[in-house]
Amino acid sequence: MAENKQSYTSMKKIFFALSLLSSNGIGGSLLYAQTDTLLVRDMDEIVVVSTAKEHTSLRNQPLSSTSLSGDQLQSRKIDGIKDLSAHIPGLFIPTYGSRLTSSVYLRGVGSRMGTPAIGMYVDDIPLANMSAMDQDLSDADRIDVLRGPQGTLYGRNTIGGLIRVYTKNPMNYQGTDLFLGAASYHNIRARVTHYHRPTDKVAFSAGVSYEHLGGFYKNEALGGKRVDWGDDLAARWRGIYRPSERVRLDLSLRYQWTKQGGYPYAAQSGPDAGHVAYNRESSYLRNQLSAGLKAEHDLDNIVLSSITGFQFLRDDMFMDQDFSRADLYSLQQKQLSKVVSEEIALRSKTDRRWQWTSGINFQYQWLRTDAPVTFYHEGVDWLSSLINRSLPDLTAQGLGPMSVTLKNTILPMGGRFQTPSLNAGFFHQSSYRLTDRLTASLGVRFNYEHSRMDYNAPGSVDFDFALQGSNPRNSVYLYDLNAVPSFLGQTSKDNFHCLPKAALQYDLGRTGNLYLAVSRGLRSGGYNPQMFSDLLQQEMSVKMMQSIDAGTEAYLTNLFAGMPVPPGHVDMIMGRIRSGMPAVQSPDVNSEAYYKPETAWNYELGSHLNLFDGRLKADLAAFWIETRNLQLSQMSESGMGRITVNADQSRSLGMEASLQAALTSALLLNAAYGYTHATLRHSGTEEHQSDYFVPFAPQHTLSLGAQYTWHTRGWLQHITLGAGTRGNGKIYWTRENDICQDFYALLDARLTVQHEGLQLSLWGNNLTQTRYDAFSFVTRGQIYSQRGTPLQIGLDLRVKL
Repeated sequence: MAENKQSYTSMKKIFFALSLLSSNGIGGSLLYAQTDTLLVRDMDEIVVVSTAKEHTSLRNQPLSSTSLSGDQLQSRKIDGIKDLSAHIPGLFIPTYGSRLTSSVYLRGVGSRMGTPAIGMYVDDIPLANMSAMDQDLSDADRIDVLRGPQGTLYGRNTIGGLIRVYTKNPMNYQGTDLFLGAASYHNIRARVTHYHRPTDKVAFSAGVSYEHLGGFYKNEALGGKRVDWGDDLAARWRGIYRPSERVRLDLSLRYQWTKQGGYPYAAQSGPDAGHVAYNRESSYLRNQLSAGLKAEHDLDNIVLSSITGFQFLRDDMFMDQDFSRADLYSLQQKQLSKVVSEEIALRSKTDRRWQWTSGINFQYQWLRTDAPVTFYHEGVDWLSSLINRSLPDLTAQGLGPMSVTLKNTILPMGGRFQTPSLNAGFFHQSSYRLTDRLTASLGVRFNYEHSRMDYNAPGSVDFDFALQGSNPRNSVYLYDLNAVPSFLGQTSKDNFHCLPKAALQYDLGRTGNLYLAVSRGLRSGGYNPQMFSDLLQQEMSVKMMQSIDAGTEAYLTNLFAGMPVPPGHVDMIMGRIRSGMPAVQSPDVNSEAYYKPETAWNYELGSHLNLFDGRLKADLAAFWIETRNLQLSQMSESGMGRITVNADQSRSLGMEASLQAALTSALLLNAAYGYTHATLRHSGTEEHQSDYFVPFAPQHTLSLGAQYTWHTRGWLQHITLGAGTRGNGKIYWTRENDICQDFYALLDARLTVQHEGLQLSLWGNNLTQTRYDAFSFVTRGQIYSQRGTPLQIGLDLRVKL
């Protein structure tokens, strides 16, 4: 009892010190303090644990992690998850496409589409869709990145890691923040957020932001119009209510409207090499709303928490899918998603040898997707040529060549797809202090998932058929034939997975800790709606062959009616024709459209060190990941849309290191490096004897930075000069490793002057004008790429009222 009372008194003193810092404006942006959560001392800093599942700070846990404070996010100009790339060891989030595209890769594990491989939470509310991850995070006060599978505590789709975003807490940060920014290429940003605490029990924040992107690249086929422009409007509200010392309610609402132009993909060869040139204007429109309610109740020895989330997303993407001046085909994808989630967790509170966390979670998602591929006149001609090349030439049999002429001027292929999914799980994790320095952790999650797809993909093709024989009797001319390829049905899958975790951690005292951990992660399987354009093409060939067969037999029967021909003459001719027709079978939707869940075992050895009296922090880790059914995104065989497929397995070996050093009170240094050797495991072929590298996973990520601050007695109280470099590579873009981006580095710099609540910053990114590809792919035998962001200069003004 005396020990507990002394611990409680110490915690009150720590909280009182934090309150003084916050009230004097010293620690507002540095500390993420909450008056009703557990405070722990993490070596040389005070860290507030705000999650419902953890007992201590990240650097005191047996996992590889990086936390960036609000000051660090601001000095490195990180306003969204794509800006985190390379600042976190091993993390690669390329900036290409639209906000629909959030390709996140970590430790050689990642995804371009489908289900996420790296999870994301905003104020403890999970984001279910990759389409929702790229959002305005300008009000973030801290971002945590947890590397390696986090499935035991956080469930599916965290197989590569987890990104947690925390916004400023109005309970201990008040005032009004104003921001205005302008940059080259006609980029404009504005934001205002007010934080208010009218009583000791109630606090809220409200803000709006707007961003306009003028675009870096022009579409030569549309008269030089900027192609990658964008407008973004966001609003957010957060309210915290503490009716008593034991109860806390935290409600957050976020809305974002996004409208963007097309995709600056340029061919690498041909007459338009290096230039964006496609004939149909492309666009992306998104509306998304997220709401979350977090409730906590202190029950003396345990903390009960409930986290309820709701997300709504409606978007519309139109893409000139051939990316050329030719009018071949386009893709329009519309999504309507609604997600409801609930998690209830219990966490032990007392500082004893045994600490534990248990909970259950539930999530249901409604998802409707419309994804038609539309062929235009040149695309219809192209399809005709593909079909005719597959038809046999029966001249040697006296029947002559065959030909098909499609009569549709516009030919849509696709349909409407409902893909609801249900996920439920139970988890438990315990940590037991074996000795004063050695702690063992064991955990497990049992996860169940049900996924279903209702598909309705109709089609209709009008065509003529000709078989020119050696004489009129051997010739067939069929007009106004019709084939109706369609898919209508339902398919579903059930999956059950066990996600264990075990770790040992040795406490080095003030120096830090060492740990050894093994864990299993899961990425959900799913369905490929964009696959149906290919399936419809296959089915179209089947229906066309059936229509040709029936029409030809009827034509010949009618032609030879009443003629003195041998018995079975029609059957003989039809036998010759059928023997030469291509063997085409109706595709199996269940096997063609579904991709399996991805699982991985992660083995990790690491350390968190605090050296030279807190002047140097070092986080080191080495990992080995074995992945089965690795999910890869690739262009479909026809080139009309991207699909997700499974590789057999992959292996990822690597290491991570991050350093933060304070050489003096004015000079700060930071470095982050990640090495990843991620390969697709196979036996090799004569053409390629070694294993292929996992596409999109850079072998090296590097970030170096330095910041020096002059503290003056004049009107300008602080002058800060910072510079840094970010590097990634080598990156292979395809499964076959036939195109790649070598290692590249970008130089950034920033000059900031500050007077009381007024701050002005002049910044520049990619000052060396390094040319690199942010993304590349192959379709119809042509390589297309999006160039990385060029040199950009900007000016930011911040005012604290």
